Amino acid sequence: MGAWVRHRRGGARYAGRITRAPLTAWLATPEGQATLDAAASRLRLRFLARPRAARRLWRALATAARDASVAAIIQSEIDAYPGRLQDFAYAEGLPRASVELHRIVVVPRVLINAAATGAIARRLRSVHAFMALEGGDAVRDFFVRQLVHDLDAAITRATPSPKRPLAAGTDWISIGIEGGFVWRLPLLNEPPWDGHHYLLELTRAPITRKLRKAVAETVQRLEASLPALTRVDRNEILRRAVHGA
Repeated sequence: MGAWVRHRRGGARYAGRITRAPLTAWLATPEGQATLDAAASRLRLRFLARPRAARRLWRALATAARDASVAAIIQSEIDAYPGRLQDFAYAEGLPRASVELHRIVVVPRVLINAAATGAIARRLRSVHAFMALEGGDAVRDFFVRQLVHDLDAAITRATPSPKRPLAAGTDWISIGIEGGFVWRLPLLNEPPWDGHHYLLELTRAPITRKLRKAVAETVQRLEASLPALTRVDRNEILRRAVHGA
């Protein structure tokens, strides 16, 4: 299944060319089936309606994805993703530690991905090619969710570490991504976005081999402490972070 967003040198990139497989998979879900049935009901030849409707939905989505205004907004929001990750480093209530005056903060992926989803959706509402998509809100929501899913996956595949970090704004770097920790139970049709980033604060002090070792040990201690958080604790952490970011 080809990714819509890829991470290359210099960061994540959206080329405007999307693959069909994610749409096909979504059309097999209850939400996608309802959208397909509604599109098929508007066609005359009922025995061919569903395949034809699926092709129409795909062509419309692929055309909108190539639209210059759509592509520009998506890439702009992709470029803003590291800065949003940095913003959450200052949010209230997130698990954190300190190593030689460098702060280390745990930033749940659900926070940054939900923020990116909302920002992309809001800005795309101003583009006719996006708002005119056949299938309405369901297809538009699918499109944005898939973009953020692929953006998150592209960043995860870059495998940041203390030795090979990824920039998270100007003052922080991501030094690791944990992918399995459950921060909250998603509502219907919501992606789980489990796991979190470990962000390290940059200071005037250089990042030495000794510091990287100490950072890795601190991350291990943080990771070992997180399972002790109750479901209530995790919900409260997310609530405080959203309101304090």
